[in-house]
Order: sequence, then structure tokens, then C-alpha cells
Amino acid sequence: MAGLVSIICTTYNEEKLIEKTLNSFLAQKLDNMSSEILVVDGMSEDRTREIVKSFERKYSNIRLIDNPERKNPFGRNKGIEEAKGEYIAMLGAHTVYADEYVKICIEEMARTDSIGVSGKVITSTDSLNENSLNESSNEAQLCGLILTSKFGVSGSSFRTVKEGYTSMVNFPVFKKEVFKIVGLYNTSLHRNQDNDFNQRVIKNNYKLYNTWKTQCFYYPSNTFKGIFSYAYNNGFWNAKSLKQNSESMKIHHYVPFIFVATLIIMGLFSVAGLMINSLLQTALFIFVIALHLLTGLFFSLTIEKYRTVKNILSLPFLFFAFHFTYGWGTLRGFFSK
Repeated sequence: MAGLVSIICTTYNEEKLIEKTLNSFLAQKLDNMSSEILVVDGMSEDRTREIVKSFERKYSNIRLIDNPERKNPFGRNKGIEEAKGEYIAMLGAHTVYADEYVKICIEEMARTDSIGVSGKVITSTDSLNENSLNESSNEAQLCGLILTSKFGVSGSSFRTVKEGYTSMVNFPVFKKEVFKIVGLYNTSLHRNQDNDFNQRVIKNNYKLYNTWKTQCFYYPSNTFKGIFSYAYNNGFWNAKSLKQNSESMKIHHYVPFIFVATLIIMGLFSVAGLMINSLLQTALFIFVIALHLLTGLFFSLTIEKYRTVKNILSLPFLFFAFHFTYGWGTLRGFFSK
């Protein structure tokens, strides 16, 4: 390998982890390649910019770029336009990367004849306290279990996707040429821009690959408030994404919406007395909820990490709340401007 790789990292209020993320960028073993690190910040209101500037003063290959529009796709596009490398690594700010992450992705790109490769994403439930990673709280453990469960986020999530050719890559390394052919990220999508971009890559007959030869540690929100907000916003933008590029979305993105719509319709029918047998209607309503909770219990019983009676009994209700919030977000997305 020879040449330059551009690492692009969009940020907004990432003070808790940005130092560790930047250090993992600097630790990348690239053989005879070199790197430039472009941090595109959405005018953070915490210490993110201060931390990045301290790195910028110390390392000549780190540069802070302003993103006044604040939204992620704007930041990514600014980074791509500024990038000089023949490879572009779109790496998230709330993630810490193995020291051979970029190199292995580039090697796998050549081996698999792909234009984009990502590594295995491991969701970490460690609590973040200022700039330290501490032992998980019980709330953080449950958040991690929801976000790594195939029932919680489906088997097609970037957290659960298997090794091999894929229709989606998260925290990927691309050949720069793909952006000249496919175009940049869709700035009208504040979320799901990855789905939209990956679909356009596949549509242009390029291959994407997910390798387990390297990995990164992804740190999502470790509070219930945080992951329920995440679920709502993802659901909301699923509705918008369907209108923007329906081919980029899959049926699993709308299962929570179908679940919520079913409960609402059944509840309205019951209240309005539209069913001849109101007792049967109530029984069906209870059955749907009970079926979800029992399915959640089944998946709870299969967990290996943080396996306690409290977690097993809590998860079914948290799965229900997570899916309902997600589906409610999609419902709102369909009916809001």
C-alpha cells in the first residue's frame, strides 16, 4: 500500500469521547501510507472544539473544519470536498478503532474487489465519565443489551450484521472515486444518509463488504432517555427516507411502525365499538401486547452478557418501549412536514 488516506470525522458535542477517538486515529498502523485527519465540527457547544484544537496544534495531520449547518451529511460532504487522499475513511466520533482498522479495510477492499469496507462494530456499554471509561451501570448494561439484540434492533442492524458482502457499511473506508460516480451524501436526510448512499453504491454495481478481521468499539447513549430518543428519531427519519429514496429502506425498518399502527387501530376500534364482539377485540389487543412481551422474554433468556434475573425480567418491557417509541416516531414522520 502507498499513498494517503483521509479520515473524516463529523462531530457535535463529543467532549466525552473525542480524545480517545482521535488517539485511535493517530494510532492507525498504515504501513507506508500516511493519513490526514479532518474533524468537521457542527459548532459544538461543549469542549469538543477546544480538545480538537489542542490536537491540531500538536499534530500537523489533524485539521478542524467548521460545519455551520451542523447536520451530519453536510459535515461529511465538507470533509470529502477537502480530502486529498485516494481512500476516504468515514469514521464516527463516538467510536474507538482498532489500530489496524483502516489498513485491514483497505486490504480487504483489494481482496474482495469491493469499493467500500467496514469492520465489525462492537457496542460498548461502558459508562462515560468526563474523559474516562468506567464500569457499566445497570442502566447502561440494559441499553447495550437492547442495541445488540436481534430482537431489539433486528439482525440487519450495523451492530448485528454478519461478515461478508453486504448492502450496508458503517464506519467504512471507501475508494475516493466512488464519490465522483455515485455523488455525495444526501443533505436532506439528517439520518439514514448511510442507507441512501450505500444503496446508490450497490445500484451502480459496486460491492460493499463487512470484515471481522478488525473491529471498532461503538459507544451509544447509555441512558434510557438517550436510546428512546435515538429510537424515535430513527423512526421519524425512516418515514422521510421512504419518500426520498424508497429503495434504500428495508421492511425491517417499518416493523415497529406496523406494530404501533396495529395497536392504535385495535384500540380505536375497541373504543368506538366497531367490533361486534368487544370482548374479542379486547382479547386480541391484549394478545398482541402479550405476544411481544413473550417474544422479548425469549430473547432475554438467550443473553449471555450481563445475565441477571433483573436484566432478564426488565428487557421484555424495555424492548416493548423501544419498539413503540421507534414506531411512534415513524408515524409522526409520515404526518409531519
